[in-house]
Amino acid sequence: MGLLNGITYKRIEESEDVYKVVKLQTEIWGPEVVTPQPQLVASIHNGGIVIGAISGEQLVGFCYGFAGFKDGEAYLISHMAGILPEYQNTGIGYQLKIKQREWAMNYGYKKMVWTYDPLEIRNGYFNVCKLGAYSKRYIPSYYGEMNDKLNKGLPTDRLLIEWDICSKRVEAAILGAYKNQTETNYESLLSFHQTCEYPTPVPHETQIIESQGGYRVPVPSNMQIIKQQNPDVALAWRYAVRAAISEAFSGGYMITGVQRELGSKIHFYILEKSGGMR
Repeated sequence: MGLLNGITYKRIEESEDVYKVVKLQTEIWGPEVVTPQPQLVASIHNGGIVIGAISGEQLVGFCYGFAGFKDGEAYLISHMAGILPEYQNTGIGYQLKIKQREWAMNYGYKKMVWTYDPLEIRNGYFNVCKLGAYSKRYIPSYYGEMNDKLNKGLPTDRLLIEWDICSKRVEAAILGAYKNQTETNYESLLSFHQTCEYPTPVPHETQIIESQGGYRVPVPSNMQIIKQQNPDVALAWRYAVRAAISEAFSGGYMITGVQRELGSKIHFYILEKSGGMR
């Protein structure tokens, strides 16, 4: 699939390479969340795709998607993506998504979907601004409660991301049209107190007015630190963000952007009607 920045990207098909993907999952996340080799092989032969990122002869990252079908529509579920820590923040994750999109389009798909934690707004920026995806569905406690140290007791809420891979919006995003999306005067659906350590949410009632062009929902940019230092504040953000985004979704709004400022402890989701998608 080509060489970029010293990394080779290729479709994983041979049994030996599939085994390397299984091993890499264990290295990144541990044995509890591994997608096993038989499932990967079955998916590869039935509308799924595994793409590997290779440095020299070492597999350093991968993405895995399998076929989905709902309400008469076929799509690719981009289920997993993992990169060794020493190779993270180097653009590999973005290139894996782009390669996955190229393959999906050639295969005949027009949409890809996946989920992510709405409190990880850095991932939201990646998904919505860099890739041109959007979200209009909030799923509370998608995986139940996690037992790992960082997320213990925190409901595994997820946003469903939809990526219309053949759309003009996606093409524009890949060309960089939404990377600097920072200005909006939309009303915020959630208040917060800013302390010297981290912000804390202050839920307040805002009546959704369907004629409004859009709304904003704040989320801390340093949520990993908050999870480590004060799980109670992290839990408060979970419920506050859940309520605000769910209310906006029920009013017909969708996440179309992320407003962020360098060095700020708060970023904002931008929620607009579908007609507001650029």
